[in-house]
Amino acid sequence: MKPLSRRTAFWSRDALVAFSFVTLLLAAAPATFAADAAKSPAPSTSSGQADEPDEFAVKPVSDPLEPLNRAVFKFNDGLYSLVLRPVAHGYQRATPPPVQRGLTNFFDNLRFPIRLVGDVLAGRPKRAVQETGKFLVNTTAGFAGLVRASDSVPALKDVPPAGLGTAFAAWGIGPGPFLVLPVIGPNDVRDTVGFAGDVYLIPTNWTAFERIDGYHWWWRTGIQTLDVVQSSPDFLKTYDDFLKSALDPYLAVRNGYLQYRESAVKK
Repeated sequence: MKPLSRRTAFWSRDALVAFSFVTLLLAAAPATFAADAAKSPAPSTSSGQADEPDEFAVKPVSDPLEPLNRAVFKFNDGLYSLVLRPVAHGYQRATPPPVQRGLTNFFDNLRFPIRLVGDVLAGRPKRAVQETGKFLVNTTAGFAGLVRASDSVPALKDVPPAGLGTAFAAWGIGPGPFLVLPVIGPNDVRDTVGFAGDVYLIPTNWTAFERIDGYHWWWRTGIQTLDVVQSSPDFLKTYDDFLKSALDPYLAVRNGYLQYRESAVKK
């Protein structure tokens, strides 16, 4: 199974705020997927032979809200099928691949403040300089970020992602209990707090733009919705990669997310 992409990382999480708007817009009937899911035991690995490495194996997980998390997970899974899959399929059919790549690059470049603040707060000045260089190169030579021009500069390629969550980890703050948030999906307490702060670092959420003459609230909503739509195919591919071979989908997504975050904070 392919590891989680750093770029998708279970959605560009600031964009998921806008997904609630898409849900209200597209879902004609209320979903009824929030019933408690039956608790499935983890598959046993005990046998007469040595255990094989488990790609979902993680350190002991703090999941005191597992029954509630499973219910929210089931709700989200139904919501993705009801709303997100039609949106993703329609977007892929209607949008040429070069345009899709350009939009992905543009919104990734737009999240520069999240990565910069995360690196600064984590005490990583070198990465902060690299992120600034990436932003300047992609914004200028990359036509406002539509082209990832920084990939041609070795020093600016493959800079690890950052945000308030990774900064908190650098300060020694543990992840806390695992959570599944409605619509947003897998998370933990540390990253939930970090996510709430990251949202305010996105330029489209800055209140300064409201002072622009002629500004309309739907500008922001339209941009956020486009961000959700363009990121949906990659998200669904990653999500489906976990589910298609999982005996317990909830455990697969939970452990996959925790592995991804553990790897991200160590980089």
